[in-house]
Amino acid sequence: MEVPGPLLDAFIYYITVIAVCEGARHMADRLFDKKGNVHLFIIEFLGTLQVTTTIYENAVIDIHLGRQAFAFTLFSMGIVFALCNRTAFCSPLAPIEQFLFGRLRLSELIQTLVAQFSAGYFAFSFARTIWLRAYSTTDAHSNILGLMESCGFNHPYPIYYHLAFELIGTFIVRHVLTRATSESRDSRIRFVFPALFMAAVFTGTVTFVGDQALDPLVASTLFYGCRGLSFENFMFVYWIAPTIGWMASAYWDSLGEEDAKKKAAKEKKAEKKRVKKNE
Repeated sequence: MEVPGPLLDAFIYYITVIAVCEGARHMADRLFDKKGNVHLFIIEFLGTLQVTTTIYENAVIDIHLGRQAFAFTLFSMGIVFALCNRTAFCSPLAPIEQFLFGRLRLSELIQTLVAQFSAGYFAFSFARTIWLRAYSTTDAHSNILGLMESCGFNHPYPIYYHLAFELIGTFIVRHVLTRATSESRDSRIRFVFPALFMAAVFTGTVTFVGDQALDPLVASTLFYGCRGLSFENFMFVYWIAPTIGWMASAYWDSLGEEDAKKKAAKEKKAEKKRVKKNE
């Protein structure tokens, strides 16, 4: 059976990205203290670079091999991400949440965001280097390179629909993932479900909604500078809306945690009273 050219091209691309990033991680493990800032910066940079660079090739899969292959690729890359991630956030939303709720220091937040934005900035150059230098450029990669360099937004609905989708979508994504990956869940569910869920979300988004990211860094990497959206609207749709949605979900959970603590405190007091009466 002959392997389709775009499938082989994409396979080589993904393997190249994963091998380079994972090889660099192993090198960082050997050269730097794993608890030090330099190591943490490198791990965050490499995790974000792997995520943002592989995203470009997903378009090749979708165009040449169809939506089912696209969904399977998203799931597969999600599993690879879970295996290689280490401690990287790979999105600005989670560290901003941790900072706002007092679980991350300002210096740690700044270091994380600098690593992420540096990786996002270099992602297209990395992808372009693989397409043009790592092996001979194919028609599939020539076409996708042209699309990336002269991109335009696919917004089939009024802009406020897409803004609302980013806001509500990030709320739902965080709400679902935090529950699916809690320590009370089976380890197999925590490992597989996020990849399966996000593959379903993005496949449905591409099919029915258009250019959505549900992550400001991914949006900036893929869409910033594309025709059809002003800078102000870009920030509203792809930065402000998802940040509000994510933080709203975090705030919702924090209210639940406070109620649980109050309930536990009341039960503890009631238990002490019962003990005193029995004495």
